[in-house]
Amino acid sequence: MRNYFAFLLLLPLSVLSTAPLSGQSAILEGYIQEGLTANLGLKQHDLDHAKAREALRQSKSLGMPKLSFDANYTVAAGGRKIDFPIGDLLNDAYNNLNALNAVPGNLPPGVIPDIFPSLENQQIQFLPNNFQETKISFTYPIFNSDLKYNREIQQYLLQSKAAGKAATEQELRYQITEAYLNYLRVLEAEKIWLNTKTVLTELRRFNESLVKNNVATRDVVATADYELSKAENEIFKFQSQQNTARAYFNFLINKDLQSAVVADTSLLRAILPAYQAAQLVEESLNKRPEFTALKAGQQAAETDVRRNAANSRLPDFYLGGSFGFQGFGYKFNKEQAYALAQVGLSYDIFDGGFRKSKTQEARLQAESVRNQTGQLQQQIALQVTAAWNELESAQNSFRTARIGLRAAEETFRIVNNKYRANQVLLLEFLDAQNRVTTAQLQQLLAWSEVLVKEAGLRKAAGL
Repeated sequence: MRNYFAFLLLLPLSVLSTAPLSGQSAILEGYIQEGLTANLGLKQHDLDHAKAREALRQSKSLGMPKLSFDANYTVAAGGRKIDFPIGDLLNDAYNNLNALNAVPGNLPPGVIPDIFPSLENQQIQFLPNNFQETKISFTYPIFNSDLKYNREIQQYLLQSKAAGKAATEQELRYQITEAYLNYLRVLEAEKIWLNTKTVLTELRRFNESLVKNNVATRDVVATADYELSKAENEIFKFQSQQNTARAYFNFLINKDLQSAVVADTSLLRAILPAYQAAQLVEESLNKRPEFTALKAGQQAAETDVRRNAANSRLPDFYLGGSFGFQGFGYKFNKEQAYALAQVGLSYDIFDGGFRKSKTQEARLQAESVRNQTGQLQQQIALQVTAAWNELESAQNSFRTARIGLRAAEETFRIVNNKYRANQVLLLEFLDAQNRVTTAQLQQLLAWSEVLVKEAGLRKAAGL
């Protein structure tokens, strides 16, 4: 029993003892995959990606032949009319022709033959009445630079959408990891205070025995009670933080906020790999999805330059035609049947410099994307370097906290033995005990910070 206090107080330190464990936690990875599946922001990315995929499909279909069926029937009354005096124009000539064609002796005297009939003047309505047209038409763009380059542009935009989703997934993975580590930290901090409460409970029992044996006065029990109440208050605060941390973690993975979270404390025993800043910077320039998105955007802009340049040099060719029936009333006979074929060419001779300006605009856009790529390379190199330095600083802080804990442990062992031998005051014992608890919490906080910084470095490097 001589070192019972020390045994209880130092018990939770095994949590942070180093063990040959590296790599990602299977439990955490499962939560990450669950979050990636259920996250509403990623679902929106999926919708945007699906829309881009349909836009690409549409751009491909525009270059295919199009076959359509059209039928219409027109009934009209009134509207504009035109007078056509066909009777006034032809009746006199017809009468003379009839007279010239009369054969003497075949007709009574004075009778003129009716070979050419008399015509009435006509009034023609502009709007056709009882008119129908039923046809099948086809069109085929033989060559159209807009359609050709638009397909390529849509393909690059689809790649950009996919890269945007990958960047969001990477950020969400980091947020879930950070929230999970914070949840573990709060759990372990609560364990430290629970263990401290156990030590103080044993201290109170020991002090009561001192009072009963008239070795000490009643104030040592009152002091132990006060220290117990402070420990219980700390436990309550960490339980509250635990509920908040659990709710935030469940929020990130789109689950009920009060859902239970499986704690994998093996993460707190992980041995981190050695990272090289220069190597991470080089890898980040190849793996970060932001570069894929910008590269796709640059290729789309350069394709747009070629599209506008082609429009200024090359005409558009198309082939078309139709077959059907057209006329008054539905007869569908050879008098109404018709067929039509067309070959067309379209080229803007003068457009006020519009195409030249569009080409220059596309060049400026491509140059802007190239400039953004250079800026992003510098920014990501800075991010990786800063994240590596933060990890190094966190690891150094952890080493300092570990040294401080060892010193606090040794001090407590000495003071504990002296207190059991009635050689030091209770206040000295409590001070040594508080130093151990504080050192344990500082080491826990320092190591959890190391793990968070390591996750941040992996995110910055695109690992």
